[in-house]
Amino acid sequence: MIVDIDIGNTNAKWRCAGDGHVYSQPTSTLLNAWDCVEGEVSRVRIASVAGAEVLQSFVSEVRARWGLEVEVACVQRVCAGLTVCYDDVSRLGVDRWLAMLSAYRAIGSDCVVVSAGSAMTADWVASNGRHLGGFIAPGREKMMASLYQDVANVLRSPRSLSQAPSVSLGQSTEGCVDAGVAVLLQGFINHVASRHLGSPIILAGGDAHAMLSVCAQEHKSKVSLVSNPVLDGLAIALP
Repeated sequence: MIVDIDIGNTNAKWRCAGDGHVYSQPTSTLLNAWDCVEGEVSRVRIASVAGAEVLQSFVSEVRARWGLEVEVACVQRVCAGLTVCYDDVSRLGVDRWLAMLSAYRAIGSDCVVVSAGSAMTADWVASNGRHLGGFIAPGREKMMASLYQDVANVLRSPRSLSQAPSVSLGQSTEGCVDAGVAVLLQGFINHVASRHLGSPIILAGGDAHAMLSVCAQEHKSKVSLVSNPVLDGLAIALP
């Protein structure tokens, strides 16, 4: 059995190959969750954007638990038909790279890969597999947290991000923050959609549904929601 893991700074996802269920929980408690893994584990593949100390703790745990060496995905300039445009490929987040691998394998042509998570990212891939570049911006939660922190004397506690974003005019400071952040989400996805008309957009991340809800109607037909492109990309990068 192969265990695939996507380790973020705050949260982590993991699944066993062949088992469609994806587990998600705080990165700090992921090791305890592995107690529920049943059967013989033959490989562990990891994508990590967390710090070196976090990764090393996982490597040590896997060695102790299963006697295996972890296979860690690292960005390659050329892989599975995708060519990275960065001069220094080590500066590209492995999560973005794996998501592009997954999207390009699925579509086989030009596409835009968007993640709406702790950061909002967008990466363009040409029909020949050339990575053209992209955008990185603060995610919805980061934007709200920064405002609530910087103007704490005015703002009360932030609302739950489970609420659907609305670009209606706010009628309280909190409502204005919610609406302003929604406008930024809207601007991001609509600019991405209009920049290269016709290119399909692969959208993932914890705020993917929120971002899609504020996307202009004329662009929504180009957007496909996907659940776990980073985990899917691990099987391509580390077959």
